[in-house]
Amino acid sequence: MSKTTLNQIMGAIRQSKGRFFGLYTKQGESINARFINESPSYVSVYDRNNGSERKLAKSSVVGVRISERSVGSTF
Repeated sequence: MSKTTLNQIMGAIRQSKGRFFGLYTKQGESINARFINESPSYVSVYDRNNGSERKLAKSSVVGVRISERSVGSTF
């Protein structure tokens, strides 16, 4: 995945304004998530599926779907 695509994905996540969105990972996982925090290498989200907070590497995020808008690759 290119750096431009990752920047677009992270921009969409930052602009989610506390709403839930679909997050897709390289491992094939689909998460119903809400953005909490980010660091240079990681993004923290609340996983609605498991009811827990998760810390994911930004490099493992391949796509995001927020209110009818898809960025990156979604399933």
